[in-house]
Amino acid sequence: MSKQKTTLLIRPAARGGKYLGHDAANEINRSALVALLHPETGDVVAHGFAIAPSDESAGPPNLMEPVSRSVPYACDNHTVQVQLNVEISEPTDFRVLVYGPLKHIDQARLAQADITVLPGVNIGTTAQNPEGLVIEIPGLCISNVTASVQGPQLSCFATVTMMCGCPIRNAPSWSWPDTDFTIQLVTCTQSNATYFYPLEFDNADALGSSFSGSWVNLAPNDQVTHAWIYASEPKLGNQGTYRILPAPHTPRLPDEIKTILDAEC
Repeated sequence: MSKQKTTLLIRPAARGGKYLGHDAANEINRSALVALLHPETGDVVAHGFAIAPSDESAGPPNLMEPVSRSVPYACDNHTVQVQLNVEISEPTDFRVLVYGPLKHIDQARLAQADITVLPGVNIGTTAQNPEGLVIEIPGLCISNVTASVQGPQLSCFATVTMMCGCPIRNAPSWSWPDTDFTIQLVTCTQSNATYFYPLEFDNADALGSSFSGSWVNLAPNDQVTHAWIYASEPKLGNQGTYRILPAPHTPRLPDEIKTILDAEC
């Protein structure tokens, strides 16, 4: 059988949020890496970057409106996408891998899904079915962290957003109200005790997503050896973490994916 060129349109999105658009993109407007892997060998068959040059990249205004689970997500010509091509002669299973947001590489997550691709049957390339395949990245993105975790008084500040970069706010009918989220400074001391300090939402920040706190140290004579920020959105199962102590590290990635990121991003 002869091989047929087959096109897959893939859109990376945040669980409970928008597509990974401009607010999730790095300085060269790349918000996510999308790769197609052969599930048996792990080889990268095709890859591309989601390009998000404008605010419209995150999706149309009606994206967050209620929709049936059997109806496609809203999208338009500006919505971020990656088109990958493969040449196959028979039905083939592939693994789709999405890595982002690339704006905060230390907060990026790896999401993947196994799909069956049929020769010559494109996905997401017609005006009638433009959504393509949406891969959701779960979690919460934590950035701009400043913290003091030793001594008699502790303090911490963090920006917490959806993985698409959409802010948390205290505003009527806002999709991501601050009351849906719990943000904490968590410390573990030399004696192996764990302490939790709640960060409060900053209503004075008009842009939203700012959380801070200052507390009396619950164990001032017990040195802190590990410290994190925990972020949780229970209703959607979204969670995030930022390691303060020891220093944060970049998550381990498959070698081929790391090579692509190092070379192209």
